[in-house]
Amino acid sequence: MSKEFTALLEKLSIQENLLPEEATFAMKSILNGNASDAEVAAFLMGMRTKGETVVELTAFVEVMREASIVVEVDTKGAVDLCGTGGDKSGTFNISTAAMFVVAGAGVPVLKHGNRSVSSKSGSYDVLEELGAVPNLNKVQSEKMFNETGMVFMFAPNFHPAMKYVMPARRAMKLRTFFNMLGPLLNPADVENQVIGAFSHEAAGMMAQILANLDTKRAYTLNAHDGLDEVTLTGQSEIFELQSHLSNGSVTFDPKSLGYEWVEPEELLGGDAEKNAGIIKNIMKGESTDAQRNIVTLNAAFAIHAAGATDTLEEANRKAVKSVETGEALRKLNQFIKESQKVSKA
Repeated sequence: MSKEFTALLEKLSIQENLLPEEATFAMKSILNGNASDAEVAAFLMGMRTKGETVVELTAFVEVMREASIVVEVDTKGAVDLCGTGGDKSGTFNISTAAMFVVAGAGVPVLKHGNRSVSSKSGSYDVLEELGAVPNLNKVQSEKMFNETGMVFMFAPNFHPAMKYVMPARRAMKLRTFFNMLGPLLNPADVENQVIGAFSHEAAGMMAQILANLDTKRAYTLNAHDGLDEVTLTGQSEIFELQSHLSNGSVTFDPKSLGYEWVEPEELLGGDAEKNAGIIKNIMKGESTDAQRNIVTLNAAFAIHAAGATDTLEEANRKAVKSVETGEALRKLNQFIKESQKVSKA
């Protein structure tokens, strides 16, 4: 253990915030493999106990972006939609399902995600269960996106230094600041994002970080029921970034777009097999209204964030049409087929 890293742990132990240069040093030490698993765990727990600041998190993101493998594609008009995870809700993979609805509405999708860390089924797990190949490298991802307007970028393939963090995260089994950082590390440096967060505070911090990092347009949000998606069980708090960050969050009610509230149980999923079945049923028009509606609602926010429509109402109509016309199903099938093909190239 270096004296410098030990000194930072000491600071965290007495609830002192890190300076930008200290946060930068700490993250570089971790990503370079210069900190042991025990030190990484101590750092993660120290940050969690103290509470992370926007300054610290911005520095972490900058270091991690520099260390990542870049997917070089045209990101104009494209969007990433994802959640932080860690909301303990047990819902099916809503943003993954919404990906195909967004693509079916003609909006390119550059989705960044991972295997499950704290849930039964992460984006990777459910895509694999659907028959797709989510484990693509840089060249394959670029080819996939250029041919289909969609790609799923598996985080470990683009952030190889994260291998030094995973043992501690798996051992801790707790939400850490990496839940917040993941959605901010899109390998294609996409300019438009919708990010669901596990808390209102986290959503606000992520909006500020994105503003610090010159993101073009984004929604960060947290539902009143704790969901890291726009919910149908009630209202959601939404921060909007569009050239500048809006002052505070806006309370959004799905009834404003004509949706009815539902019970939380109606949005539950399970393991990857169950969630894959739900997604197929949504695309085929055979799901429950609640399952379909929460996907089109979240897709609407992504379509609007991408700049494809002037209003959220218009974006919602596009999302609904994507499912009703079968375009979303077509994009799902295309994604499965092309990812299999590209993975063998």
